[in-house]
Amino acid sequence: MTTPPILDTAATTTHGAKLSRSLGVGGNVLITLSGISPASSVFILGGAALATYGTGVFWGFALAGVISLLIAYCYAELGSRHPIAGGDYSLVSRVLGPASGAAVFLISLVTLPLIVAIFALGVADYLGVAIAGLDPLWTAIVVIVLATVTACFNIRANAWVTGAFLVVEMAALALLAVLGLVHVERPITDLLDPQALDAATGGLAPLGIAGLVLAITQGIFSYNGYGGAVYFAEETRNARRSIARAVIWSAVITVLAELVPLTAILLGADSLEELFGAALPVETFLSARSGDAITIVVLVAVALAIVNAIIAIALQSGRLLFAAARDRALPEPVARPLATISPATRMPVAATVVMGVLALAACFIPFDVLLNATGSTLAFSYGFIALAALVVRRRSDAAARAGEDLTGTFRMPLYPLAPVAALIAIASIFVIGILDPAQWVSLGIAIGIVVAGFAYYALYLRRNPGTAHLLAAEDDEWEPAK
Repeated sequence: MTTPPILDTAATTTHGAKLSRSLGVGGNVLITLSGISPASSVFILGGAALATYGTGVFWGFALAGVISLLIAYCYAELGSRHPIAGGDYSLVSRVLGPASGAAVFLISLVTLPLIVAIFALGVADYLGVAIAGLDPLWTAIVVIVLATVTACFNIRANAWVTGAFLVVEMAALALLAVLGLVHVERPITDLLDPQALDAATGGLAPLGIAGLVLAITQGIFSYNGYGGAVYFAEETRNARRSIARAVIWSAVITVLAELVPLTAILLGADSLEELFGAALPVETFLSARSGDAITIVVLVAVALAIVNAIIAIALQSGRLLFAAARDRALPEPVARPLATISPATRMPVAATVVMGVLALAACFIPFDVLLNATGSTLAFSYGFIALAALVVRRRSDAAARAGEDLTGTFRMPLYPLAPVAALIAIASIFVIGILDPAQWVSLGIAIGIVVAGFAYYALYLRRNPGTAHLLAAEDDEWEPAK
């Protein structure tokens, strides 16, 4: 028999006001997809990939899709076993322990506001086609303030808002796909031999294995965000079943929503040399196929997609800080106000506002520093998730043998293929990063954040026995960290 979780009455009292369990799978997926923002990924990350890796984008993003689905399986099983708000931090803390959890918490605490700042600073570039003279910094500040305020509304209202924006975003991607597929200029077999633009000759040249692997990493980064469904576990009905479905559906839709239009662009472009040589390949293709008026409408839709992503990430950020405060992974004077829930909206308003303020502050950091600070952290987060997925199955099997009811929990097929394959892919990314001097700053920052997280555990959490009370299940049962 396993020892039942110890009920921490102080913790239970602190968290008497629960989040509103009012989302279905569809509502969760709408918010999660909004945070991923497939349209902005295609225009920004996909465009950069086309310019750098050429037709290698087809294989790169296709293989990245397979890897992303494998990682989604890891998230699905972890989220089903531990359906708790807080995303990667909550999952890793409860499976690998508070030391690893502290490292992942610090990764998310640093990178989420920085990602919001990066997105917000790019809004003016797309709105500028309709509203001339926008200042990027002030536009970013206004967008973050509006997004943070919106993220404080109740969760169903946010699902409707983000869902409406998402419809516009998906329509823009559908238009790209149609424009490419109705004017196919080459067979798909031409994409099977990866070629990129040779700057010296202006023609196409074979893309090497290293370039193809980098295209895969770009695709993985472009698809990132489907694990965000776990942030809303405590607001999703029948969470043990629903979270796994929300994660997998989010991953599948994201891969299709990005891979199909990018493939259509490659098939439908008049000249691959001109496409890959353009400063903005996706916008250039769109303008050539649809004209300036439709291009302006689509670029405004991309700006709205970015705003939508900022709202969704603000929702996730608030739940990250709320979960850590509720777990007492922060000092008590800081944790107490951040662990509160608004009685009116049943949302973690204080935590959401604090993360919004951090995002505002990040807007004043030089843009290249923002990019370097977020570049390699994703690989570390996925590495922790893959390791946790290896461990959680063994724990689930042990719990089932001990008589614990695990009805409804998701079990990934072909275990342990997904986490092992994910770890191999992540290890490859690290090797490439080490061999490429251009990645050293980004990799060094990511390693520094992880080390700081472990140091925070060693110097504070471990020395304070009243900290790190980890929520054990969907209800208010708690157990102290081991």
